[in-house]
Amino acid sequence: MPVNENVILLDIEGTITSISFVKDTLFPYVTRVLEEYIEKYWDDESFQQDLELLREQAVIDSNVEGFVPISTGDNAKKSVINNVLWQMTNDRKTTALKQLQGHIWKDGYESGLLKGHLYEDVLPVLNKLTDLGKKIYTYSSGSTKAQEYLFQYSMYGDVSGIFLKYFDTKMGPKGSETSYTNIASEINVDCSDILFLTDVVVEAEAAVRAGCNSILLVRPGNAPLDPEKSSKFRTIKTLHELLEAK
Repeated sequence: MPVNENVILLDIEGTITSISFVKDTLFPYVTRVLEEYIEKYWDDESFQQDLELLREQAVIDSNVEGFVPISTGDNAKKSVINNVLWQMTNDRKTTALKQLQGHIWKDGYESGLLKGHLYEDVLPVLNKLTDLGKKIYTYSSGSTKAQEYLFQYSMYGDVSGIFLKYFDTKMGPKGSETSYTNIASEINVDCSDILFLTDVVVEAEAAVRAGCNSILLVRPGNAPLDPEKSSKFRTIKTLHELLEAK
């Protein structure tokens, strides 16, 4: 069988959805509607939970260069907007930011303004792998909810049923080997039974250090791979190659 491992763990951006979808559609959408969203949902319990996380993160970030504080009082809303935009500009991967983004994207998906992008090879191959008894999971820097919405409101309709569970950086940073051992423990398998697919060498290296196996995806628009570092891994251009003999 081309894939020996029983668990397929998938990165999302640059692996099964295009980087341009995230960069040119999802992130600009947040920037465009952020002020309106905060004004609309400021008093909702869900947003107040997001705000609490943002405030906690602000305490952690207080010594970071260029930090934008979150204030109270009349300027609270504006300060939250400025803090979120600062985090996005600096490509922060904080749980607080990712959770808020996920909720904003949910609003966009439900209104029909957003449709989750998937490469055309993804669904046929994942369905085939599922038929072969493989268990499919995701691991992304985006929140688990953001991942769920992308698949629930995808360009192909609701395809969320393919995935048994979504993991995010609550498991740990994607460049840390302990994150992969945490995931293995969470789903009660040995790391050696996990095949991790990603477009980032550092992540593949971390997964391998944890005892997993890893394959690199080369998709249009992805950052070029370092020839020396990527040479240690099998590289593929579409998921169809998973079904072929190595």
